[in-house]
Amino acid sequence: MTEEIKERIKKVLVRKLLQGLNPEDIQDDTSLIELGVGADSVATLEFVVALEEEFQLSIDEDEINPELLATVSNISDYISRRIKP
Repeated sequence: MTEEIKERIKKVLVRKLLQGLNPEDIQDDTSLIELGVGADSVATLEFVVALEEEFQLSIDEDEINPELLATVSNISDYISRRIKP
């Protein structure tokens, strides 16, 4: 399930923020900040909203921080904890 979550996150990243990349070009532990994620607060908010829609969950504003958005793995860990059955 974790790999599926990571692939979905990568697809959202490419759709919303990193249009020049393919999902398979993004490694799980690549620094998303170095790729430009988080540089634009409006784009970051759009990305978070897209994640909420993709995974049918609500991410509290207080939980959005650079550490959470640092890597696909960090985002995946967070989402995995939130959608646990």
